[in-house]
Amino acid sequence: MKKKKLLIIVLTFMSFINVEAQKLVEGQKLWSADNKLTIKDFKVNNSDNYNEVVYSQFIISHSVRSFDFLKRNLNKKVLNIFAGNASWIDTVKVSKDRDLYIDFQQLQFDLAETEARKFRKKLFISKNKIAKGFSIVSEISNQIISDFTQRRLKLVKETEGGRNKEQLKKWKNDIEKELKDLHQFRFENKKRIKLK
Repeated sequence: MKKKKLLIIVLTFMSFINVEAQKLVEGQKLWSADNKLTIKDFKVNNSDNYNEVVYSQFIISHSVRSFDFLKRNLNKKVLNIFAGNASWIDTVKVSKDRDLYIDFQQLQFDLAETEARKFRKKLFISKNKIAKGFSIVSEISNQIISDFTQRRLKLVKETEGGRNKEQLKKWKNDIEKELKDLHQFRFENKKRIKLK
């Protein structure tokens, strides 16, 4: 009986630590289908020294603990964050097409969300391996970051930085489809994951 109480106390404490570790710092914004990026989210002052007139930094972070393999889903363990304190927009140079620039940055944020959802899915599929060690988490994280970087570069190149409307539409459709296909791996979902 004492061991059971101790286990419950430890698990409760671990859950509290995990929630605390997942708090956002000032200037960060968690991806949301409803709360899109705005010009106010870009915190770095504009300057002629930057090569690009707008730039966004994204972070796909994880906070996996040893008892997480017991959970019915791991969606809350992976965050897709826009880092406003590391992102900028030159409001003078983009004044005419400001919304188009912001929309293109949002599309990149959406792309990051597809990778975050893939991360959550891979973690869920591999959750029994987590009990044996965290090397699997590092492997998945490294692969996801690499995939996101490659896909983001391809997006920028194929859309010519968001100016090629035909390619931009194709990318938007593909990303929307991926988000829909990975819907049960969204951060907000707390329900049990059911794989087909």
